[in-house]
Amino acid sequence: MSTSSKVVSKHYTAAFSLVELLVGLALVLALMAAAAPLFVALGRQSVREGDDTIKWVQGRVAVARLERDLRLASAAGCPFATCGPILEASPLQIVFLQASPSGETPLLIEWEITSTGALMRRWGTCPTLWPSIFPHTLYRDHKTMLEGLRPTSRLRYVLIGGGVASSVARAELTQIDRVVLDASTSSAEAAGSAPVFAVARVGR
Repeated sequence: MSTSSKVVSKHYTAAFSLVELLVGLALVLALMAAAAPLFVALGRQSVREGDDTIKWVQGRVAVARLERDLRLASAAGCPFATCGPILEASPLQIVFLQASPSGETPLLIEWEITSTGALMRRWGTCPTLWPSIFPHTLYRDHKTMLEGLRPTSRLRYVLIGGGVASSVARAELTQIDRVVLDASTSSAEAAGSAPVFAVARVGR
């Protein structure tokens, strides 16, 4: 083979290799572009599942704390006359007394489902008189236990004897045997929800 033929062959081989490289890069870019929506969707799905898991854990923590609070409900040491620890019971709020760790004046505890869909826990020192209302200024600590509750979330009250009430008059507060939290949080999945349910016995 002549020298000129060898030079042409080398140039042809180099040009062919460059074309192969460009075609390969184009194919890789095309595959990446086609797969990008899938990766984005998988990433979003992972984030949604992570958010739902966090909400589930937060819900379990809130339920455990509510059950503990009501189990420790006690009017012992209360400075005003009351026949039981529960002072207010409505569909969105329960207020009750809890034994103080120091054994002195009991704590005033409130659990509330707010209009913004949050489950709040508040506590403060028991007042010297039974309040006619329970403003948030009575409490020293305000903690959001759970967010994103659906508007249908409610508290219900199981009475001694088996009746269930959505609210209980002051004269009948001593009839409350158990408190039911029947709630759900909005799920990241379309049209989904995560239930938050608790049945807490009062004072035991």
